[in-house]
Amino acid sequence: MSNIQNGQIYEKETLLRALLAAMSPHVFVPQYWRTERHCVIFFTDDFEVAERIQQLGRHAQLPDGFRLMPRVRSGLPLVTIDEDFKAKMKVVMAKRYNLQTKALDLSRFHADQDLKPFFCPLFRVNVMSTALDIICDNIPDLEAINLNDNNMSTMESFKGADKRLPHLKILYLGDNKLPSLAHLLVFRNLPIIELVLRNNPCRLRYKDPQQFVSEVRRKFPKVLKLDGEPLPPQVHFDLNESPVLPPAKASFLCDSAGADVVRQFLDQYFSIFDSDNRQPLLDAYHEHAMLSISMPSASQSGSRLNNFWKFNRNLRRLLNNEREDLRIRLLKSGRLACVSTLDEWPRTLHERRTFTVDLTIYNPQMMLFTVTGLFKELTGDTSAGTPSNMQAYELRHFMRTFVVVPQNSGFCIRNETIFLNSATCEQTREFKRTQHQPAPGAGMAVGITPIGAATVGEGSIQNRLQPSQAVTGAPVALLATPSPSNPVAVPAGGNAAALNDATKMQMVQAMSAQSQMNLDWSRKCLEETNWDFNHAAFVFEKLFKENKIPPEAFVK
Repeated sequence: MSNIQNGQIYEKETLLRALLAAMSPHVFVPQYWRTERHCVIFFTDDFEVAERIQQLGRHAQLPDGFRLMPRVRSGLPLVTIDEDFKAKMKVVMAKRYNLQTKALDLSRFHADQDLKPFFCPLFRVNVMSTALDIICDNIPDLEAINLNDNNMSTMESFKGADKRLPHLKILYLGDNKLPSLAHLLVFRNLPIIELVLRNNPCRLRYKDPQQFVSEVRRKFPKVLKLDGEPLPPQVHFDLNESPVLPPAKASFLCDSAGADVVRQFLDQYFSIFDSDNRQPLLDAYHEHAMLSISMPSASQSGSRLNNFWKFNRNLRRLLNNEREDLRIRLLKSGRLACVSTLDEWPRTLHERRTFTVDLTIYNPQMMLFTVTGLFKELTGDTSAGTPSNMQAYELRHFMRTFVVVPQNSGFCIRNETIFLNSATCEQTREFKRTQHQPAPGAGMAVGITPIGAATVGEGSIQNRLQPSQAVTGAPVALLATPSPSNPVAVPAGGNAAALNDATKMQMVQAMSAQSQMNLDWSRKCLEETNWDFNHAAFVFEKLFKENKIPPEAFVK
């Protein structure tokens, strides 16, 4: 990067003419020229040219006698990713895509003349991530990609490549700066048959070429061609394919009888947690409850969790802390201390459709379950009357583990640990992609109740933890259950004849909110399942996955 102080008062041609005259017979072409308040800045990608500018440029003199005296240092142009930037990238990528071979040539992408005046370096994680978003949206069946000569030193942007680029078979990464083959592990679940790694530091680490080939084959057993050379056939002693692991499940329940209890508990807890007043949570915690909150460092989380940092009990952070009592003080003990800490949190809005729940212990003495998911840390003005779902926010990821014990005829939290982190790029991307889509099974299984969901009355939580009672026109008690030893499933709909019009309307509205169908189709779904909400939810999810629900069902 070259900097000419006070150069902003002269024309670009005047400055360049003086520089080239001083450097004659050497010539250069400045790149990404921009004018600042007190200087002009330009770049060159040639180290020798930069040295000549530093040494010879001091002799450059303008007609008025002003000496340029350029200052040279290493640096990169600013990269601002906006809609114009993305549109320009999309046009250039479309030009470089071969429809017949399903191949995309992104070699030396930043030097493409059509990208001017933008600086578009694929070695920047955010730029490569933007390129991948464009690929996934426009050419999801991509089979070959050429990333040669892009100065790439990491493949962090390609996390989850097996899901985003499932058909990728040919990968060119030559003339980059990959330090080791470990960076290629993000591609290990792809059927790579051709790979180019020439002129990378990872290639030079192996003095024996055969050892390098063996390491590559260990990571990519299907590779047939490496650095342009066909590989000899492998000798296989076991021709059986590797066993396929069973698919991961969103939730684990050690006892299915606990599903309704946990669902109701979480629904009411987070309804209060996301409200304007968290003080009712006092009745949800045991008198001697304990609470611990931790989070990773700012470098690991991607962005600093400023509003939560003072509660951070990460033991790696406290290990060398001079105040020995800090580790104890950050462990909140007692109902009041726990709720007071949570009350200091900023306003939140938990996204129920992202919840996963693992119920690991369920017996008459206690329940132990872990909840993970995403929530919005609301950063807008909460006093302005703007609805929570329309306020500015930062997306966060959480994991909360609850130890819940019986108390009186209900339950209370005896111990809780919370882990917070900023949502990853992949989580944010997936959240935004599904934000306006129907949420069939995920929401109905855990975080949402069909009737009277998110209802917070005047009484305490423990009063609402009483067994279900038939109260005409009243919603089902969210946390109702007598004891895990004799769990009672909370009815989701009941006999259709016993439901009054008000309750049916509540069920229709709840079905519409969860499925994103309009009220008419939500009512139709419930009527055809005899007003059994759980069964209606199951039927909707099944038909939705089979694409059998007509588009007009979602027109409101």
